[in-house]
Amino acid sequence: MRKQKLLTKALAASMAVFMSVSQLSVPAFAAEGTKSVSIAGSTYTYSAEALEGYTQIGNSGLYYKLIDGSGLSGTLYGKSNLTYKEFYSGDVSSTDSFDVVTTASTSKYSVLSNAWTDYEEESAEAAGGYHVKGVANVNVAVDSDLYVESAILKDANKELSKAYEEASDITLNENPTQVPSQYKTLQNNGSYVSNNKTVTTVTDAVPTLTTGSTWGEYEIDVVETSTKYLRNSRQDEGFPVNSTIQGIILETTEGYKVGLEHLANIWVQPYKLSFNVNNEAGTTGIAKSDNTAEFKKLVNKTINKITYVTPEGNYVYTFADGIFVKPAYSEEISGTFSNDMKSFTLNQIPTVKNGTLTVTYTVGAGRQKVPYTLYSGSIQKNVPLDLSTVPADAEGGSYSVDISSDDYADISVAIPVTDQQKSQLQELIKQAETALKGAGADDSVLLAHKNEAAELLANESSTSADAADLINELTELLKPYQSTEAPTPSIPDSTTASKPNTTTAAKPATKPATTAKKPNTTATKVKLAKQTTKVKANGKKTIKVSWKKDKKASGYEITYSTKKSFKGKKTIVVKSNKTTSKVVKKLTSKKKYFVKVRSYKQVRKTKTYGAYSKVKTVKVK
Repeated sequence: MRKQKLLTKALAASMAVFMSVSQLSVPAFAAEGTKSVSIAGSTYTYSAEALEGYTQIGNSGLYYKLIDGSGLSGTLYGKSNLTYKEFYSGDVSSTDSFDVVTTASTSKYSVLSNAWTDYEEESAEAAGGYHVKGVANVNVAVDSDLYVESAILKDANKELSKAYEEASDITLNENPTQVPSQYKTLQNNGSYVSNNKTVTTVTDAVPTLTTGSTWGEYEIDVVETSTKYLRNSRQDEGFPVNSTIQGIILETTEGYKVGLEHLANIWVQPYKLSFNVNNEAGTTGIAKSDNTAEFKKLVNKTINKITYVTPEGNYVYTFADGIFVKPAYSEEISGTFSNDMKSFTLNQIPTVKNGTLTVTYTVGAGRQKVPYTLYSGSIQKNVPLDLSTVPADAEGGSYSVDISSDDYADISVAIPVTDQQKSQLQELIKQAETALKGAGADDSVLLAHKNEAAELLANESSTSADAADLINELTELLKPYQSTEAPTPSIPDSTTASKPNTTTAAKPATKPATTAKKPNTTATKVKLAKQTTKVKANGKKTIKVSWKKDKKASGYEITYSTKKSFKGKKTIVVKSNKTTSKVVKKLTSKKKYFVKVRSYKQVRKTKTYGAYSKVKTVKVK
């Protein structure tokens, strides 16, 4: 009897404990054999088994279920970085000519906040620049199921389709259900469609087209009359279309539309834009333009609409008279200066309407460029030059000769290398040879430029512009090997028989190379070994490149292309010599790629390279 009472008490106590526990909040647990992932405050579990209540993700072999939180539903909004091809898809007539990246200088990376770049402060100089990849901080809309499933597939290391890959790159807004004014919707096929919200349409602005400008072969400036939307000053404040601009679309009277890129066509003051139809690098050197094939289609057409795309919406400018894009002159026009630089002679006279010949001497670089007009007037076989327009203390500069007309784009007259430039190149070659015998023995960049200078001097068809560029580059490359800069040659009085310095704005180092102070050879004279590399496909649209560690190197360069000749090549700079592999993403499926790797050593501004590895080939999945 006593034993029975004790059992009854024990049972009662157990029941009391059970009843107490059952009233507590019990968290949801994933079923055995599943994994969980937290997405925007909700928890989802997924499994490779078709468990009860689970939803299948396409043909991935995964199933998922919400186990905690309210879950995500409907359309969500966030931000993503898009390539120009993705950004302009559906809004321009063709995106076929957009490359993966354009090249830019290290000094402009933060000017346009919505330019998507791979800039890293510690590596940009070593890379010789960085890349503009597309448009940053784009407002995007995505279906909630697509977003959740992309996160689960990514967590499970599953191969992602184009739509899932794009969805996985989206960062949801703090309030993901709040609709932004301007956005692009991610489609199930991985492309985007814009809602194209128009903020306003301006009809009274005045456009001006110039050709052969500093910024590009064609430049359009839009001057407003009754409005003030386009930034045209040094500050963003007060201008809704400012340095946050995401894109610009040019449209012809026939409805053909072409998209522009940051730093190649779009500047910090968006009232000014430019484009090239022949030379990709025909700008100030800030960035190459890779859409020249599309821009060529604008020649002999009239642009009657420009759309400025901002995160808040589109500002549309229409022009009743339009902007006629004049064609380029088909024949090369050349000319020569007299020995005393007091006159210029055209070797051919172009057949143009209302033509004007202009001879200019320019000093300085970038925004500091100052042009001095030596002649501007009717086109004649021989014209006199007024050297008195150039101050006596002006620094070294370069000559240019242009012909403008009503029926053709400005003609840049080819000028042969001047005697002064020849002398300067010969002196720079000597200095380079001296440097290469000492501290710069392994400076492959300096060696290449020295050889290029020798080839230019031997080529009778070389132009003054080519020589000016090379003088500038060699002068900069030689600076690390010199203790001081030589004084800048001044412009002589116009009454003398001598002529101004004909180099670019960079000051040539005219002191004998033997007087240059050599850097510590133990710090710069490094012999880098030829690299060895392995390449393999690494999932959809990616490859993995591996190479041998080089203790003497600062880092490595991976160069790849779809062409055996490496035309249109892309280069990735790996800044650490400890890194020996890299996954290259966003390649083209089913394409064969050629890959090579080399080491580099960076000492101040001098970069030394090892030999490239053997070229490896790989087919992308």
